[in-house]
Amino acid sequence: MADRYSTQNLNRTLTQFAVENMGLGGPFVADRLASVVHVPTTTGKYYKFSKIEALRNDYDALRAPLTESNEIRRSYSSATYACKQYGLRELIADEEMDNADRAVVDPERDAIALIFSKLRLPIELRIVSMLMSTSVITNNAAATAAWNAVSGVDIEGDIDGAKLSVRKKAGVEPNTIVIPPHIAVEVKKDDKIRDLVKHTDSTLLVNGELPPRLFGLEVVIPLSLCDEAAPGVGSPDFDFVWDDNSVLVCFVERTAPSKRSISLAYQFRRPISGTLDMAAYRYRDEGKHATVVEGLIEQTEEVVCSDCGFLITGAYA
Repeated sequence: MADRYSTQNLNRTLTQFAVENMGLGGPFVADRLASVVHVPTTTGKYYKFSKIEALRNDYDALRAPLTESNEIRRSYSSATYACKQYGLRELIADEEMDNADRAVVDPERDAIALIFSKLRLPIELRIVSMLMSTSVITNNAAATAAWNAVSGVDIEGDIDGAKLSVRKKAGVEPNTIVIPPHIAVEVKKDDKIRDLVKHTDSTLLVNGELPPRLFGLEVVIPLSLCDEAAPGVGSPDFDFVWDDNSVLVCFVERTAPSKRSISLAYQFRRPISGTLDMAAYRYRDEGKHATVVEGLIEQTEEVVCSDCGFLITGAYA
């Protein structure tokens, strides 16, 4: 690894700031849907979960006195992950450092905050492309009617059907619902939903949004934005990252995520310098009379049990 990544260039203060900044969450929801699992090597194997074998009644468990119990066999399905390292850097001119009003502006912290925001955005995009794809989440069905339709809408029925599918196929109780923001606007105006919220959640008049839980599911409304304009195009084209017209109902392991725990998806992250989820480096570029601030993260994202998710398609028209 290059000299600039040695321990002497690792800036603990900036790294701690980056970790704290990541922990705030903000508009990004990738960590709430694909928990982080730390892995010791860049490549390795992980379990692909299925409840089929555990639910089969194909062994006779009855045991007669003085006889041995019948023997069973376990078979595992696995896949290989491969972490990739992502990094960005910003050069801070000596003139900017000398003239910065430190009571208002901290060029180095501002740089690392921007760097990790730009590193988190593609993670979010990759999570969206996996979890909102019917080719990946093969458990899916169209909503009874689009949730913004004038009539025939059955939001509770659609969610109940999704929950039942996850229970039957994965053997776990779904705990999360992801409602893209443009759909959430319509859901909160649904007469039945509003009537239920009125009697169960007193914050409706305060924030005007959906409650934190809906039909026993944690509500996730992702608000991250991205510029969808092609590179080099002058005019920005901002839109929500989660602009899909589907709603995701799923089970996410947040209490004890590991390669041995069933969940919809994980982020397999290899710690930088052995222990750090992310690392911030600070070093000099004397030729440009600048301080370089650089951020690194090494990970990959994988769906480990697609049966833990169900897509309600056509929820918006």
